[in-house]
Amino acid sequence: MLIFTKIIHFLSFSVGIGGGVAAMLAGIRAKGAPADAVPLLRSLQKTLGRLSFGAIVLLWVTGIVLVYAARGGWGELNVVFWLKILAVIVLTAASLTGQYYGLTAARRDPAVMGPRMAKIGMTASTAGVAALILAVLAFN
Repeated sequence: MLIFTKIIHFLSFSVGIGGGVAAMLAGIRAKGAPADAVPLLRSLQKTLGRLSFGAIVLLWVTGIVLVYAARGGWGELNVVFWLKILAVIVLTAASLTGQYYGLTAARRDPAVMGPRMAKIGMTASTAGVAALILAVLAFN
């Protein structure tokens, strides 16, 4: 069971990071794309964002299971682990913000939303990479 949980955890991380990078690339391509291709690229971004958000939810669930199953709880974890959790919280907040803006995008000015979503994406990507690095350091 523990190995299966780790596999789901690592696959979720891969989907989250991969989806985030792919969504950023779709956004970059949408800037210079012909007008008829932009809705498709935006739809792709939204789908990738939802997949990435689902992956973050799975990461939280499997991460909590792993902490209790493999480590016996929160008490024995080091400072680097808690820095990782901080990065995951930033990642989660950025992802939630992106999901909110994605749901309300039709009522917002696209000229404002593009740069704002790009900043949210960069924040999420940076936090995700930081979480990965800190996880490696925390768990060797």
